[in-house]
Amino acid sequence: MFRNIAVIGLGKLGYPMAQFLSSSGAKINCYDNNKNLVDDLKKNHGDHLHEIGLQNLVNNNNDLIFHNSIADCICDAEIIYITVPTPSKLDGSFSNEIIIQILAEVADTIKKQKKSKIININSTVQPGSIEGEIIPLLENQGLKNNSDFYILYNPYFVALGSVIRNLEEPDYLLIGSSSIYAAKKITKFYNSLYKNPKIRLLKFKEAELTKLLVNTYLTTKISYSNFVKEICKNFDDISDLRVLESVGLDKRIGTKFMLPGGPYSGPCLPRDNLSLKKFCLDNNIQNSFSDEVQKINNITIENLYKIISTLKNNHKIKSFGFLGLGYKSNTQCFEESYSIKMMNFLRSLNIDVFYYDPYLSEKFNATKVITFEELTSKSDIIFLSYIDQHFNPIIQIKQKKNIWDLWYHFSDSRFNKIFHKESDFKIFTTKEPDINQKIVQFKKKVS
Repeated sequence: MFRNIAVIGLGKLGYPMAQFLSSSGAKINCYDNNKNLVDDLKKNHGDHLHEIGLQNLVNNNNDLIFHNSIADCICDAEIIYITVPTPSKLDGSFSNEIIIQILAEVADTIKKQKKSKIININSTVQPGSIEGEIIPLLENQGLKNNSDFYILYNPYFVALGSVIRNLEEPDYLLIGSSSIYAAKKITKFYNSLYKNPKIRLLKFKEAELTKLLVNTYLTTKISYSNFVKEICKNFDDISDLRVLESVGLDKRIGTKFMLPGGPYSGPCLPRDNLSLKKFCLDNNIQNSFSDEVQKINNITIENLYKIISTLKNNHKIKSFGFLGLGYKSNTQCFEESYSIKMMNFLRSLNIDVFYYDPYLSEKFNATKVITFEELTSKSDIIFLSYIDQHFNPIIQIKQKKNIWDLWYHFSDSRFNKIFHKESDFKIFTTKEPDINQKIVQFKKKVS
């Protein structure tokens, strides 16, 4: 079991990770180069993350220790968790630039101390990164692999808003390693931290590819669900919800992500799909799979634009309200949020946009409201971006409003009209040759 652990990178995953690791009883040393973030974490303990269960770990009587330099942070650490951003490059692959900068400082400390370290990469990296870039970098610093340093690749499968639950109850732990010593050490540690954990030990490239494939399989299920929704939309006697629920009851398929709703979004799924596409391209592997999944996702977004155009032209809506504007509940993240894309399209049509989101503090090209009453009074139609228990009080609002609910969350009996799928809007539809043109113009503008 590790007695001294270092965590470098205290963002949306790194800080919850550090607090989770503190439950082991080990000394947790932390570092982030964003001084303002560190000061806020010291004062507010991650309140801005809205992560359920985080405060229970904050108050577990094993406080994090913050350091002003990487050298001080890792000085007595037996294992170093690196949880920093690996942003997507223009070609879809991940950039290891931040990891490389950190490892250069880690290498200097190892050489000065002449003491080996286990380095655990938690950030998602492009397949081939560990052996092709990270290990050679450290070796070029005069260090010997699996002697002076030991690399592990140990990405966590988490979703923002439920990071703590995902860390505490993982389906399995994925570990890439080329060292029996390091693999045994991390396995022993996780066996002390979890009760009978499922641990999957793989080679580096196997683990790197597995991380991508798990997320791209989820994009497949989401796009498949939207494909089913497309099939069902023109049939009044077919419910896409009941069909997908029934398909998911087959244990070979499962019910998770089998739900008619919006396109996939967020900080992981879209870019992992592009990363897999780039990996296949670099290795001369034919891959129409990623393109088709993305194509369905794009069609799903464009269908939302078409409905908006129809509502404006035929139903004469002048204002639009969002219940939620981020990509999901319990997070400040709005990366690749389809609601943001819808908002921008609405603005291009000169429709006033209002939104209620208890998590977002950023400013958008729309008007934020602080009550449901204000949202309903100012909006001709209200769009449910994601399911959140915070939104349930809107049921109590007496004023009847048109609700666009992709998720089948609200009861029809409480509202004047609830729209679930595109066929619900056919009472407004006519042939409008300018809709596709408007969408093409909008796409060119935003690209």
